[in-house]
Amino acid sequence: MLHTDDVQQAQDNRENEASPESLQPLSAWQPGQPIPRPESVMCDKYENHLETPPEGLEVEDVEVIWWTVASNFNREELRNKLLPVIEKRQDWACFLFSPIADLDGNGRYPSGLIQLLRGILPKGALIAVEPAGEEVSELAGTLAIQNQIWHDLTWAAFRLALNHQLPDYLRDMYFGGDLGN
Repeated sequence: MLHTDDVQQAQDNRENEASPESLQPLSAWQPGQPIPRPESVMCDKYENHLETPPEGLEVEDVEVIWWTVASNFNREELRNKLLPVIEKRQDWACFLFSPIADLDGNGRYPSGLIQLLRGILPKGALIAVEPAGEEVSELAGTLAIQNQIWHDLTWAAFRLALNHQLPDYLRDMYFGGDLGN
């Protein structure tokens, strides 16, 4: 049975198949350049922008990994690489979330990546935290992702980025971990 989102996504895919934009990487950023950030970064007054990075990585490492992947893969390629990670997850009962973008998909990560995640993650894995009346949450106005799937996707992106100009310290860290160092 197809859901409405599946039908819309199939239509979007057909419309984008021949478009030059669909063959372009999700980001024009190139390794070695400063990571583009908006003037105002959400949750900037909090440690790590309230994001919990995967164990062994810093938030800045996660940013470099995702920008590297976005600059080397187009939407369809990255979608095909990330879907198996999502399909493999059995437990979606994670109640810890990290903000990764504003409600429009802008922030410290490529907006094309955020839009892709919006389209492939199941309902509840990426939530829009709308401001609610007088009670103000530090996450208000953000898109927040379940930490467990974010970590799984980040490790998958790390493996994808290894052949695409990651800084030496990240490459060394990855291979050092593989060798048990």
